[in-house]
Parts: sequence; structure tokens; C-alpha cells
Amino acid sequence: MLRRQNEKIEKGETTITEAANIAVIEDEIQGSASPFSRSWAESEFVYLPLNNSNHWVLLVLEVKKRKIRVYNSKTRRADSLRDIRPFVESIQWLLPKVMDVHGVYDEIGYERMGNEVLELEPAEDCPQQEDGGNCGMYVLKIAEFLMMGLDIKEIKSKDIAMYRQKMAIELVLYNNKRMEERKKQKQGPRSCI
Repeated sequence: MLRRQNEKIEKGETTITEAANIAVIEDEIQGSASPFSRSWAESEFVYLPLNNSNHWVLLVLEVKKRKIRVYNSKTRRADSLRDIRPFVESIQWLLPKVMDVHGVYDEIGYERMGNEVLELEPAEDCPQQEDGGNCGMYVLKIAEFLMMGLDIKEIKSKDIAMYRQKMAIELVLYNNKRMEERKKQKQGPRSCI
């Protein structure tokens, strides 16, 4: 989405402020996108999955350090930025301006970014996939491990099929629970006469 907005800005079709105030972007940054969201000003890290049309990569914005750490499960550290650079340039340039519009750095007492760009840094010891089709699972597991404070080096290719099954079961169980809750809400309270 930021890439599209960046293109519109370059063509003069929109302004930075208009791009920053698109509801989806604004809700994410302000922390109102979902019940479990937090504002970026209150967050140390922001997890940004990125798809370059055939591969998923995890970007982790370190808000206070003004840096994006890149977790790429398909290439070794030295090459991890080359394949995604065209996709992250707009993020590096536009995201700081959008964050300034929403006062992210004002809220935490830091200077606004102005015309600075976010630094890109390949993550050390990123687990590597051994095939061409599990990058999405790697993004999910790396994000989960990072959020839980676990060592991402423990993510192994041999475990990906099990992770996929576990996630499918968890999603089905969650869906069933939600359906039961909705069913109870529709029935309403029962009374005895």
C-alpha cells in the first residue's frame, strides 16, 4: 500500500498528508486497527510482512532506533536486501513521513524524522528455508518467536510441516469457538416459565 501511495505522491496525485490519513494506514499507526493493536508510539517493534510478488519477508521496524531489520528466509545475510530493495525503498522514505504526520516520535519525546530514511539492516542468523514454498510459514514463525522472546535459530526446516499443521488446527479451533459464541449470542438468554 505504501508503495502505491509513494507512486501517487511522485506523480503529484496525492500528498504525504493525504496518504498518511488513509484509514487503513492511520488505524494501524494509531493502534485502532484491531482489538489487540497498540499505537506505534507505544511499541518497541512493529512487524511488517512484505510480499515481493513471489516471496514473503518479515520486516521489523524498531521504532526508537529508526531502523528496519530484514528477516529473509530465502537468502543468506549478504544478499537479503538485494531482492527486496525495490519494494522497501518506498517504506524507507514514506513511512517516516507518515509516522511524523501521526506524531509517533512526538509522543515518545523523540525528534521527528523529517527527510531521514529508515535504515535497513539484514537480520543475523535468520533461519533459511530449504525449499521454495515455505517463506510464508517462516515469516509467521519468525514473528512469533521474536514476539515471544525465543531464539529464531530454533526454527528448523524439518519442523515447518508440523508448524503448518499446528496453525491449521489452531485456526479451526478458534473458528469453532467464535461460531459457538455467535450461536449463543443469537439465541439470547433462556428463561424458565
